[in-house]
Amino acid sequence: MAIDKEQNSPLRRAQITMLEMLLVVDNICKTEEIPYWITDGTLLGSERHKGFIPWDDDADIGMLRKDYTRFKKVVESKLPKKFKLETETVHTHGKHNWLKILYLEDFDWIDWHGIKRRGISIDIFPYDFVNAPNKMSMKEKIVHRIASIKYPSEANNMKNKLRRVINKLQLQDVYSQINPKSDYVTYGIETPYFGWAYYNIHDIFPLKEGIFENERFKVPANPKHYLTTLYGEDYMEIPEEHKRQSHMTNLTLIKE
Repeated sequence: MAIDKEQNSPLRRAQITMLEMLLVVDNICKTEEIPYWITDGTLLGSERHKGFIPWDDDADIGMLRKDYTRFKKVVESKLPKKFKLETETVHTHGKHNWLKILYLEDFDWIDWHGIKRRGISIDIFPYDFVNAPNKMSMKEKIVHRIASIKYPSEANNMKNKLRRVINKLQLQDVYSQINPKSDYVTYGIETPYFGWAYYNIHDIFPLKEGIFENERFKVPANPKHYLTTLYGEDYMEIPEEHKRQSHMTNLTLIKE
């Protein structure tokens, strides 16, 4: 796990920890024979920088729904003790309806809403098949709206009690069992990113290996088409400084 760029900056130290988390996921997936691929900014970093985008402060992994379901069943028992799985009670980075692996030490930062957070995390997204690209069916709209309801902090009224019941139903898992395969997938139907981008399944599989921070991770079969779908034809161009986005501000290393 060789990294030699600005080792002591808070961002670089966070990236080193996220790389360790990615390697843990990679090892679990290899052991359990669970297909995955690095996606979004992590894949872009692999293609454009052979590692993290210099200003990037998160990491993303994708899995087809059936593989994501298998991963959910085994991941918590296989994580090193210093890493945690986000749950209904462990959610220091906010509440999410996709998997996040957390490291809850060493770093403080401010999120987009001005809330102070502790630690860092990586995202693991499910991907669902869709009937057609760039067109959400009425069934998909309805399931998405219901499945994306977040778990409320307290069941202190009928609305929140109903939300808890709906959340516990895990409608996305039921939907995936009856949802036919097709040539296109998008982000999981319970996530806010459902329908954000549609990927041809043949651009993803068969998976191959790509370089990321001198390590090898699984990447889509055709990363060029995949990244063009997500970011446009000019994805290899370095954006101007004012267009560079990050999730964390005032990132501080709180333990040496």
